[in-house]
Amino acid sequence: MQTRPRLAVRSLITALVTATLLVAGCSSSDKASDAPLPEAATLLQQSADTTKAQQSVHLQLTTTGEIKELPIASLDGDLTLTPAVAAAGKADIVFLGQKLEGVGFVVADNLLYGAITPDSWQDFGPAADIYDVAALLRPDTGLANVIANFSDAKTEGRENVSGVDAVKISGNVSADAVNKIAPQLKATGPVPGTAWIQEDGDHQLVQVKIDPTPDTSIQMTSSDWGKPVTVTKPAV
Repeated sequence: MQTRPRLAVRSLITALVTATLLVAGCSSSDKASDAPLPEAATLLQQSADTTKAQQSVHLQLTTTGEIKELPIASLDGDLTLTPAVAAAGKADIVFLGQKLEGVGFVVADNLLYGAITPDSWQDFGPAADIYDVAALLRPDTGLANVIANFSDAKTEGRENVSGVDAVKISGNVSADAVNKIAPQLKATGPVPGTAWIQEDGDHQLVQVKIDPTPDTSIQMTSSDWGKPVTVTKPAV
């Protein structure tokens, strides 16, 4: 006869503890989501300052729509400024109407090397003549310059991007900043842009997207800021 009361008490305690934890969890989440959003211009400047000081990054770049001037469907690689400007990774490119997947690339000594198949490296000449992905890390031409040149910026909300809690900011990026990361676009006016910036810490840039036209976009997701990167110039 005593077993049932004990079970009832135990069940009641379990239910109360569970309810308390659920309420506490909801309160914490609601509070975080209801907290005032940071001021857009301030957060952009903080992130720009942090990005300018970085020496390396892992970058994922994707495009949507047809951007004839930039025949890159996607790119995944590592960029570094030390001991010299360099980059390496793989990309899916569009060439003569065909999509070539997993093309290896290396930027070293300002030259672009590509390999459609392993060990088939070719020298394609100055990277700047095609697309210098390494330039995205340079303080005066790259990602830092893009987020430093937002206008009409406003915070849109909070989102989790690649496991990082970030603040989403929309605005317009100056034509000069756009043309420095992608000269092929030849922008003549402000380009709509969106940035996702880490809310805490040193406000690292998590992701940025520009929309050259209403039906095209270039999105760059960054991670592993400051992680050492070694790029080996391929034998040609």
